[in-house]
Amino acid sequence: MYENATREIVPAVRSYLAKELIKRGLGEEKIASLLGVAQAAVSKYANDRYSEKVKKIERRIDKKIIDAYIDQIVLGKKEYANACICKICQSICAFDCTFSTTDEMIV
Repeated sequence: MYENATREIVPAVRSYLAKELIKRGLGEEKIASLLGVAQAAVSKYANDRYSEKVKKIERRIDKKIIDAYIDQIVLGKKEYANACICKICQSICAFDCTFSTTDEMIV
């Protein structure tokens, strides 16, 4: 289960977050820093160049969770990006995720 999260769910969440952050005017380098990925990965996410499984998972993301975190992520608070990824993984897989280090940020 954790392997699937790493290979499929986390990229799907990062992809969705990257697209939302681009809509809010952040550049690919800044987004890469916030999400802990290379700028090339953000470009890949922004242009939908990834597997069909990731695209399918991306469509299942609860947009309300993203909305709860996005404003803080835009302000450059990387820990909110991590908490958001964790919360979405939990909602999709229903497993305990220890990706976030700050429990109070999890909605």
